[in-house]
Amino acid sequence: MDGSDDGKLWLPGHALDCYEGNPALRSWLRTPGLLTQRIREAAGPAYRMTLVTTRDDGPGGYLREIEMGRGDVVWMFARTTVPQATLDLHPWLATIGTGTLGEALQAHGRIHRSEFDFARLYDDVPVVERALQRAGLARQPLWVRRSTFEIGDQPLTLQEVFLPQIGSTDE
Repeated sequence: MDGSDDGKLWLPGHALDCYEGNPALRSWLRTPGLLTQRIREAAGPAYRMTLVTTRDDGPGGYLREIEMGRGDVVWMFARTTVPQATLDLHPWLATIGTGTLGEALQAHGRIHRSEFDFARLYDDVPVVERALQRAGLARQPLWVRRSTFEIGDQPLTLQEVFLPQIGSTDE
């Protein structure tokens, strides 16, 4: 995933040191494995995951959006896009409900995840616009990481938007 599909500059993880000076944010961006687990642990009892929307996206397949954070503060907004061909073979992807994608995929097994790509994007990108709107924040660039999961040879794409308060325990 080199970004050629959307005209944006997507970076590999090793390039983050050149573009992001905040080591705490870089640590969040580079979280291996399930980001859900790290957010849950950092937020403690105030952890919150909200299913924002699920919908048939027409020829694009299926769209699912969630947000996670601590109390009322959104730390991360995520959008999963499941192509129709993938959904046809794996209809359970539309029944995850309030569970998390990562945990559902982990339970399914036989999943391959691509390396992460990263980009600092403005709200001219729909997923960033939606994340800022949901979090009630003003226009600003946000880091997005994306990856593709493959179930067998069927893909789905996950974009995770990291909001400024990620990891903060301030109310």
